[in-house]
Amino acid sequence: MLQTAIVDDLREERFRLESCLERYCSENKLSFTVSSFAGGEQFLALPAGSFDLVFLDIYMSGLTGMETAKLFRQKDDRALLVFVTTSSDFAVDSFRVRAFDYLLKPYSYEQFAEIMSLCEKALAKSVRYIEVKESRELIKIPIRDILYTDYDNHYIQIHTSERVVRTYASFAEFAPQLLDYPQFLNCYRNCIVNMDKVASLIENDFVLENGERVPITRDKRTELKQLFADYAFHKLNGDV
Repeated sequence: MLQTAIVDDLREERFRLESCLERYCSENKLSFTVSSFAGGEQFLALPAGSFDLVFLDIYMSGLTGMETAKLFRQKDDRALLVFVTTSSDFAVDSFRVRAFDYLLKPYSYEQFAEIMSLCEKALAKSVRYIEVKESRELIKIPIRDILYTDYDNHYIQIHTSERVVRTYASFAEFAPQLLDYPQFLNCYRNCIVNMDKVASLIENDFVLENGERVPITRDKRTELKQLFADYAFHKLNGDV
């Protein structure tokens, strides 16, 4: 899920960017969310890590785009920043806030799509995905969005916070795509849980952040609970 923010004090400009984003994601089979803000103050009220990609107008009333970018970078150094502006006179300042690119007004959809393609490639290096076929479409699912996966009648069911993706595959074929990452644990027959999404352990289940329960296999219960405890410890210490 590509988490996107648009910050512009002009309503029509926000709508235009949203329209371009919806078209690009539809054409390129990308799942996305978009949040729009009429000013930097509203945008900065959200916690760090809320967005992957931010479109930021430079000329705004109240906090300018550059002031907003400087404050944003103090708490988030990961998200891509794309300035949307009528001028490219801020090249030096934009370098200091690590802007990824410029979208100069007035812009065409083709110009927007070119920048989005570059953003997508850059994000792919930091946001890891698995690719699966759903029906006849190949789709990308960020591993951070996966809660758990299970198996039902020749289909892998990938449970995310948004929906369940069903892909035709055997568990043996699918499992290595996730089990190569330290946060995924094969906790039951043909079932893999994302330990980053586990809120607690109750009796013999992992309880996820959304309240769902994922069972722990009886034969390896002690071992799996220890693996989870070890992972939680290493994560707390920044080792994973």
